[in-house]
Amino acid sequence: MKEKIFAGIIGKSDNERCLMVSKPTKIMFAISDTGGGHRSAAASIIAALDKEPSIQSTIVDFLRTTNFPGLRKAPEIYDYCSKNHVWLNNLFFKKTNSINRIKALTRIVYFQSRCSIKQAIANSKPDAVVAVHPLVIGLLHQTRKASCGTWPIIAVVTDLVTIHASWATPGADVYLVPTQDAFQSLIQYGIPYSQIIYTGFPVHPKFRDFPISKQQACGELGIKNDAFTVLLTGGGVGAGNMRDWVHTLKAQCPDKQILAITGNNKELYNELKKSNSPFDGLHVYGFVDNMEKLMAASDVIVSKAGPGTLMEGVTMKKTLIVTEAVGIQETGNIDFITKNQLGYHCPTPKEACKRINQIANSASYGNLTYKDVSAINGSQNIADIILDTMNAAIAANPSMQSHEKQIFIGA
Repeated sequence: MKEKIFAGIIGKSDNERCLMVSKPTKIMFAISDTGGGHRSAAASIIAALDKEPSIQSTIVDFLRTTNFPGLRKAPEIYDYCSKNHVWLNNLFFKKTNSINRIKALTRIVYFQSRCSIKQAIANSKPDAVVAVHPLVIGLLHQTRKASCGTWPIIAVVTDLVTIHASWATPGADVYLVPTQDAFQSLIQYGIPYSQIIYTGFPVHPKFRDFPISKQQACGELGIKNDAFTVLLTGGGVGAGNMRDWVHTLKAQCPDKQILAITGNNKELYNELKKSNSPFDGLHVYGFVDNMEKLMAASDVIVSKAGPGTLMEGVTMKKTLIVTEAVGIQETGNIDFITKNQLGYHCPTPKEACKRINQIANSASYGNLTYKDVSAINGSQNIADIILDTMNAAIAANPSMQSHEKQIFIGA
């Protein structure tokens, strides 16, 4: 399909791709820091783009820039609801899960915030915009239309299975999806088949290329390298009832080493740090930027159903135990993991402990079938399509034709 959409461009070799020599190419990644997943996905794609020295990428929390009541505080609201009132997130999901409702909300926000949005675009002066959050797609489309812009909009869907209608907001030039389930969902919402490309999930290259063994990773982290190690995480906001999980793991898996990552949940971090003195197998971390090393040091990863952590674990071929979906958007991820034999679903700490002990006591129990999921290099696929989409936009824009020779190497 990709070849049909970008015929004559995608077929070029790596040396013939979009390498800017006269001026840099600016790509704006429009996100919202609702959880850590959208920024992480953007950073993963940027890392894959780094081999092109002429690319300048910036990440903008686009919902904050609107200065619209509620949206400008979207990260704080999401964090609060994820930790304490998931039902509010679910209510918002249900009440807005309609293309017509999303269009109406987009028009309201754009009308009130168009000056702030236009200023954000003017500050970035993008040659292309990558939407890595569903609520920004329509706002970007409205802005481009009003300003007669020519920059392409590339939507990168980061939910695996349960796709909110906002991901199918019309206006993007191409929609990149992480799974075939997401592909089918966008078709059902009305996005043309020709605009959707299955790329895989954008996992940071550092997870794919991490070079060191478990023993080396443990040594660098200063933890035991001969203990069966469980990595427990609640995502960037430290969601889920991690207190109960840690206490149950300590009680029922006393010989296991536990790495508990609390994310930005400082209260939980301080509480667990105070409680871990009698148990030298518990290591507590806050928000980390070396997740690949922590995963390398682990035998099992216990996580809520956030797509980023799950797909990072899959990429590193670690056994996954999925605890719960924090929000409706994560519900399908559980089935995705179990259906593809990538891990197990254990909704209670006791079930997880039983499974962990089974895996630890059997050499073959944790061996899962990874199929082709872990082999798909989503970040690189997405990076290539971004470059190809910009090439197509330049080729289709008469005002830029005079710059072709200085823009394309090998063209």
